[in-house]
Amino acid sequence: MLAALPLAACGGGKLAGATGFSYEDGILSFDDVEGAESYEVVFSHGGEVVYSDTVTETSLDMESLGLAGNLTLTVRAKKGKKFGPESAYEFAVLSTFGDVEFEAEDYLYNFGLSSNSNFRNNPLAHKGAYVGGIDDAGQGVYINYLCPVAGEYDFVAYYTTDMEPAKNEVWVNGTKQATFAFTEKTGWGEVGKYDAAEATVKITLKKGWNTISVMKNGDDTDEWGSYAELDYFVLKGTGAKYNVDDLEEYGAHPAAYRLEAEMGTPRKTGENNLIGCKNPAIQQGDGTVYSNGFLLGGVEKNYEGVEWHFWSDVRATYRITLAYASGEFTGSKLACPSFCVTQSSIEPIKSIDFEDCIAGSLKDLPYTGWNAVRVADGYVDVTLEAGDNYIYCLLLDSANSGYFQIDYIDLAFIKAL
Repeated sequence: MLAALPLAACGGGKLAGATGFSYEDGILSFDDVEGAESYEVVFSHGGEVVYSDTVTETSLDMESLGLAGNLTLTVRAKKGKKFGPESAYEFAVLSTFGDVEFEAEDYLYNFGLSSNSNFRNNPLAHKGAYVGGIDDAGQGVYINYLCPVAGEYDFVAYYTTDMEPAKNEVWVNGTKQATFAFTEKTGWGEVGKYDAAEATVKITLKKGWNTISVMKNGDDTDEWGSYAELDYFVLKGTGAKYNVDDLEEYGAHPAAYRLEAEMGTPRKTGENNLIGCKNPAIQQGDGTVYSNGFLLGGVEKNYEGVEWHFWSDVRATYRITLAYASGEFTGSKLACPSFCVTQSSIEPIKSIDFEDCIAGSLKDLPYTGWNAVRVADGYVDVTLEAGDNYIYCLLLDSANSGYFQIDYIDLAFIKAL
């Protein structure tokens, strides 16, 4: 905190510069200037004016102004049309780490099976909607969150189920940290009825960007495979103080949005050569390690692969890198995964020509061995529109691609357009 810096001295009956600045307990104050009728106050943040006013009091409640971070205040005493010299004062307004809410339906950009897992409107649910149809291992909700203070926190899920008990695992930054036990039978979220229960786990977050995955890990033969529908989550803040400007080093976006294959929409050729949506992920084990614990296999025919739903705040260029696996066998070809972008989902059951939306392909990726994941050399840049986007990683006959498995793509923000 710096002392007041009066830029000129008072003399000859002129108004003096303001002095005696202090900032304590949320109140900013300075001493009265003799002869002043009012004061022109201007607050700047990062070199830009964020608030200005003419006041008669010499104390200001900063919480009421809604300002935060490293601020500079300039003050000029005023009498009639005359002003005194400008005085400047630098100080920091800290923010309080309170509870943070995450709506399950707001995180569908990387989520489940689009033909089944989706948000469902219900005016009795929190914010009027919830997410259902989380039916297969690896499906769930994937959250990117910029945490201001590192620490251990209570993380609360609000859910409904009629199949007690059900369980979802919680992975943070690629590591399993906890398991939600959904033990209270609430019934399903039918129209006219909604009574979400809550379950709480503890998770540890780092300062900066974190990924939080809440996902199913099982099938209908065990309790892990029982079904629950998700309404919203609450990260319980501790009331710790922090400076919002200390988060600037982490950027407005994560270094990359990791879109897990198992949390996208698998596209698998079924009967009558129609593209369907059932292709359960492969769980890690026996020496294999996959991001978020799952790998999507069986990408073997034209149009097979995965679809992700991604919301972009602005029209921008993003860079895609791919983590994949592929094995060599008699008659095999090197993998050439292709990426397509659209602004509406392409129905899985239709036979679609993707040629009009191809953004690029990764050519002739080396064999890694089945279930042996590596990050492919090279990348594909794509343009995403502001709002909804659908990103496809596909095997296309037109690219002469061999078989491959998909672990994830990293989607890095490059620039706004």
